[in-house]
Amino acid sequence: MMQELDPFSYYPGHRSAIEDLGGDEPSPDPNYCFHTNYIAIRPGLAQYDLQLQQVRATRGELALRIHASGWGAADTVSLVTGAQLDVASTGPRDLAVSLRFYALPGVKYALYGYSTKDTDITADGLKVFLAEDVSQDTPPEAPQSVMTLSQARQGAHSNNVLIHVVSHHLAAPVSQDCTIAQLAEIKSDQRSTNALDDWAEAMCLNALRINGVTVWALEGLLIGHGSDHLRLMLGEQGFSMRDYAPEAPPPPTVFADFLVWPEGLPSDGDSAHRWGLIDAWFARLKIGGIGVVTCRFRPNDPRLAPAHAEGDHHITQNEIGKWALLLIDKGFSVAPLAFSATEDLALDDAGLARFALIARRVGQPLRI
Repeated sequence: MMQELDPFSYYPGHRSAIEDLGGDEPSPDPNYCFHTNYIAIRPGLAQYDLQLQQVRATRGELALRIHASGWGAADTVSLVTGAQLDVASTGPRDLAVSLRFYALPGVKYALYGYSTKDTDITADGLKVFLAEDVSQDTPPEAPQSVMTLSQARQGAHSNNVLIHVVSHHLAAPVSQDCTIAQLAEIKSDQRSTNALDDWAEAMCLNALRINGVTVWALEGLLIGHGSDHLRLMLGEQGFSMRDYAPEAPPPPTVFADFLVWPEGLPSDGDSAHRWGLIDAWFARLKIGGIGVVTCRFRPNDPRLAPAHAEGDHHITQNEIGKWALLLIDKGFSVAPLAFSATEDLALDDAGLARFALIARRVGQPLRI
């Protein structure tokens, strides 16, 4: 079902950065273009359509974001997906863009647009449409995990806030780096000769627990090396585990309820190859499944070797952020990213820190 929405309903009085559109009052945000009201959408694949009539601009870019509200604190707004639209042209033209996403029960959604650069954009009109129950050309590829049953009972807990702004701890992890304080949280019976490896395995176990991976006989994938302690803890939960080498993801017919990669991505090399591995592994999760992947990264600190220096191809904070956005675009909910000050980090001999990325598969990759 297609319905037309008022593109200026969230801020009815605010003037748009698109000349002659919106309300009569100046907006506190000079980049504001439009913002629909938050509304409940039928669960499943949905689509926002934006239409701009007779656009004229010599410069500028329009950013589109689908935001969601409805879990946790009342004022929590999370990013679902987005797009960038170049509005510059040599003459008037109509522009249209569609954004697909997976709507969750109990959550409200809105489409927000703003200019990311200085722009002189004008338009004769702006329309926003919403389509629910959008069909796909092919049936879903991934089966649903049994965990989706408990997730539905508990309500939506999508995490795409992206940035975590309060203290993070090992016992209740988000997507986070390893700090000296977190190493002190590791229990004595979990410690080995490598504290950072112990942290990575503790992060995997705690992330599974806090995200509801507690059902007997769930199917899990262990990527790369795992200690005897990790295997014992996973075995005691009654999980059915399969081991795979990092460079050899299973075939497309194999799906799991969760995956853990405590050993982590290669820290040096090609960023496209690293993303290819993440993409291939997370594609093996069932709907509702959880993935925990660790890595070593170069902190953003001029006192350390700069990440952009010639010959330094280590993972950076920016690269980790790109992984999160790409996963969101593919139908995943990513636990907020938490980066600490360099002086708080536990660094290895090469000056690299550890990070663990946590994501849940909540939908199929979008086919647009």
